Amino acid sequence: MLTNVRRATAEFLSTVISSHFSLASLTTEALEAALEVPKKLEHGHLAFPVFPLAKELKKAPPLIAKELAEVVTKAEHPLSKEIASVLPAGGFLNVTFKDAYLQKILIDSVYAEPGKVGYSKKGEGKTVVIDYSSPNVAKPMHIGHLRATVIGQAIRNLAETQGYNVIGLNHLGDWGVQFGKLAWAYMNWGSEYDFKGKPFESLYALYVRFHDEAEKDKDLDAKGSAVFRQLEQGDAQVTKIWKEFVEISMKEYGRMWGLLDVSHDLVRGESFYNNRLKAVEKELEDKKLLVESEGAMVVPLGEDMPPCLIRKTDGASLYATRDLASAEYRHNELKADLNLYVVGVDQTLHFKQVFRVLELMGHVWAKDCHHIAFGMYRFKEGKMSTRRGRTVFLEDVIRQAIEMVDKLIEAKNPNLENRKLVAEQVGIGAILFNDLAVDRVRDVEFDWEKALNFEGDSGPYVQYMHVRCLSLIRKYGKPAPKSIAIELTSPEERELVRTLLNYQDVLAAAFTTFRPNIVAQYMLELCAAFSRFYNKHRILGEAEDVQTSRMALVEATRRVLEAGLRTLNIQAPEAM
Repeated sequence: MLTNVRRATAEFLSTVISSHFSLASLTTEALEAALEVPKKLEHGHLAFPVFPLAKELKKAPPLIAKELAEVVTKAEHPLSKEIASVLPAGGFLNVTFKDAYLQKILIDSVYAEPGKVGYSKKGEGKTVVIDYSSPNVAKPMHIGHLRATVIGQAIRNLAETQGYNVIGLNHLGDWGVQFGKLAWAYMNWGSEYDFKGKPFESLYALYVRFHDEAEKDKDLDAKGSAVFRQLEQGDAQVTKIWKEFVEISMKEYGRMWGLLDVSHDLVRGESFYNNRLKAVEKELEDKKLLVESEGAMVVPLGEDMPPCLIRKTDGASLYATRDLASAEYRHNELKADLNLYVVGVDQTLHFKQVFRVLELMGHVWAKDCHHIAFGMYRFKEGKMSTRRGRTVFLEDVIRQAIEMVDKLIEAKNPNLENRKLVAEQVGIGAILFNDLAVDRVRDVEFDWEKALNFEGDSGPYVQYMHVRCLSLIRKYGKPAPKSIAIELTSPEERELVRTLLNYQDVLAAAFTTFRPNIVAQYMLELCAAFSRFYNKHRILGEAEDVQTSRMALVEATRRVLEAGLRTLNIQAPEAM
């Protein structure tokens, strides 16, 4: 896409600069990185800031830009015939390409590899391990789990667009004293619940009951801790119960992930690292990093950060110990080149401490460990109708969204085929887009009216534009054209082509910064550009060459919309 044009332009400029100015210091790679995409089309398709040349040439940037424009205009190069204009603008060289050249590149790109529009090979040969969703056993997934789940899956999808081998990791919360408490509750009260018919509901009811009872009976916490010690020591009965809890929970979580089309490659719960913790502590001791503090063992981290607690006074390990063991496992055994943790912003200090300890341990790869923090969910008063106490359960949100869309379909298009499927695609898509359209570091306000607004900046709006493209293709009655017969030169057509060509750059920027909202915002921009084109120009019923060319542009838009939605893990309906 535009990446190919940027590369060709960088090679052209490199040749001209080295021959005319006798400068070899500015490499093709540096030139390619320096090229910018102007915000307005009238400023060209690409702009080269000449400021890096000013120091060596001892000339003012505007003079260099003017001289370079004259040289490029006269240069004999294969790319010269594809350039419409080269103009100096202050310290920039603005390059505009011929419409036919860009339109051919666009159409060739969207048909190049089916299902891989905008893909890159930047990450080829490298592995990304990404930890996302990762709920706690026995607890239902609530609305707070949505962000960790959908942001993580979207970043996983983005990594795949960049050519990485990706390992999605479920760091399941399956260890700790809470399992001793739950096992005690099961052994004493389990017969009162329907574990055969409603296993997960029964498990959660036990969890709630234990904590309610513990507020009245202060001895219960101690009893739960005693059972957990039995679990740590490998007691057969308690271990069997714990495994049943994990199995029951994983079935429930699998059902929820299935609704959201989310998947993991590996489940590596906290318990997985139990036999690795002593090795971590020994490594810390051998490197003289571990010191005693009030009976506990900690790693001091300097004046700017509290010490990292490794072992409590009672000898129990902590999250930090497990995360250190996990980081070493991901690097040493999973061969992670990038190690990503999609966890809420409230864990920022924890991960700073863990990464600092890894650095002190001498692990140079600590710089490739990243905490992908995200903000919290906020709800407008009165907008959420299904609440159980103080918790908003994820399934309630999903079901309510689907029901609301189904009612809209009933009112506007009751005879729609595959109505149930479309309601699911649009309802879930609305929830996901509402989250992913916001920069992950910000809190998200959940507003049903905004999320399900078909005309606003929403998931259903983007899905509707995809359906509109498909509708045009069906009316066209023939396979979508794979070439543009004539140059499309109107402002709306040129802007749409320019926007489509930017898609590959958008994917790269979104992954580099781990911000899926860059893709979501781009999708809204693309929908706006297509809408202006659609409303301004007649597409079907024009002269054959015009109709063919515009339909090629419609199909290119449809493919990019579908690819962008898929990257955000949102379905692209065929009808709405």
